[in-house]
Amino acid sequence: MPNTGKPSPNCHLCRRRRVKCDLGRPQCQRCIKYGVPCPGYRDEQDVRFQHADAATFERRRRKKKDAAEAEREGETASQIVGVALSPETASPASWASSPPSHESWSSLSSSPSSVSSVSLSSPLLRSVRQHWTAECIPLVLGCYSSIAFLSGLFRGVGEDHCLVRTGQVFARAYVMNRSPSGADYRELSTYLGKALASVSSAIRDPEAYTSDATIVAVWLLGNYELLMGGLERRSFISRDEQPLSEGQSWHIHSKGLISLLRARGDRQLYTRSGRQIFWVMHNIIQIQCTITNSPCPPEFARWLAIIEHTQQPGEALPVRTGRYIASACSLLSRMMPVVRRGDMPAACGIYEEILNECNQTELTMLEWIQSSSAPDAAPEHRPGEGPVSSYFWNCWRSARIKLQHMVLLLANLISHAPGCPFEPESLAARRQLCMDIIAGAAADVVEGIPGALDAVDDEADSPAAYFAAVRLVWPLSHVYIVPSAPRDLRIAAGLALRRIGREKGILTALRPRPGSAGLPIGDDLGMRNA
Repeated sequence: MPNTGKPSPNCHLCRRRRVKCDLGRPQCQRCIKYGVPCPGYRDEQDVRFQHADAATFERRRRKKKDAAEAEREGETASQIVGVALSPETASPASWASSPPSHESWSSLSSSPSSVSSVSLSSPLLRSVRQHWTAECIPLVLGCYSSIAFLSGLFRGVGEDHCLVRTGQVFARAYVMNRSPSGADYRELSTYLGKALASVSSAIRDPEAYTSDATIVAVWLLGNYELLMGGLERRSFISRDEQPLSEGQSWHIHSKGLISLLRARGDRQLYTRSGRQIFWVMHNIIQIQCTITNSPCPPEFARWLAIIEHTQQPGEALPVRTGRYIASACSLLSRMMPVVRRGDMPAACGIYEEILNECNQTELTMLEWIQSSSAPDAAPEHRPGEGPVSSYFWNCWRSARIKLQHMVLLLANLISHAPGCPFEPESLAARRQLCMDIIAGAAADVVEGIPGALDAVDDEADSPAAYFAAVRLVWPLSHVYIVPSAPRDLRIAAGLALRRIGREKGILTALRPRPGSAGLPIGDDLGMRNA
């Protein structure tokens, strides 16, 4: 490019290459094209060569004088703030307990020596520019602040590590969803390609294949799909009917988690971080099995037995809900094809067996709930309290809603069979029992919305609000899409999902659709779309 004698506004990389720059911020399109971090732009306050005459010299003198006066005013303000933030008054607790009075401010103004003794340095006059990737890891840790093992995994890894790459993709998607006006999907796709290549390389590495960082990187990719709406709802489709589509990304990552858990084996359950990672991945896989109506991996039963033998406080509820959901997934995988086909003879043949297993699953869970709430129950057998326990309770309620809904449809299908071998009164009583259970579980899920969302409304833009909202997506989705749930609860769940999608940037919350998805014999159950 020609040298015009003026400072180039181009970014440093385009200036070095002597090519035209589009001046895009935070980085130009040419840097995005080359796949390199944009080093930024020239500081406006750098030295410039200018022509000097009497008129320009006078203008520059006035500007310098005005700037000096503004700097002195800024120093005075910073000194006053420095006194207010002295060690005796800097803590939030001291602010809350003893707010500054009028006398304290007047005493400060009358004591210049005290002001000068704690004066701060002059304010920063130059703007600090850094690439957005520098803030990605703190953002990820802020979103999942309650997951203890994450901070240790990011410590000491390089920029090209698969964990850092996936963290960058997740953070970029989070920021873009919160402020979609300046979204750059081309840049996001570039970083996503790098993340996928890095994860693929780690999976092929025999040493990195079973590491904690690799499985967490795959988990972060799944969370990226949740942010971008990549979870396709298949709650009422049998495994044989699931079409191949671009919405499978989240399911593919979930299947990858199963393979990695199998490769890590039983030894992962005998370390603290390994067990914490297992619980996170185990929950995601069970959600995927519930959505796709597939049985849980057979290894889960052995792993839960190992955990139960070495159970720690706070693990009783995940173990029990894990076993309940595994039983529910097994029953769903057998009921769904029969109900979808409307096969009345097959429904009559499996009804008693399904009913007995469902009753046993419910009875086992309810007996544990009663025993764990006894005053003499051991600490390791108590369900615990807090947001994590509330989430596992909602997981149980979600699986329970879907299981009871399918039992209800199975009983409804049998009631229309010619020569039905079961008493109509018993079928009607079973259907009513299922609807009562669904209504109670759905009410418990909806009642938890204010506690989960309104508690972080004061920090609605903070990453902590994201984790509180994402815990509600799956439970609320089941309340919203199950036609046998009460209409008012479905409407409340739908409103909460839209709020989560729009305010928190979790686009998957906007994807669920209500209705029976073409299920047969459902009109007489009051299954009307909300």
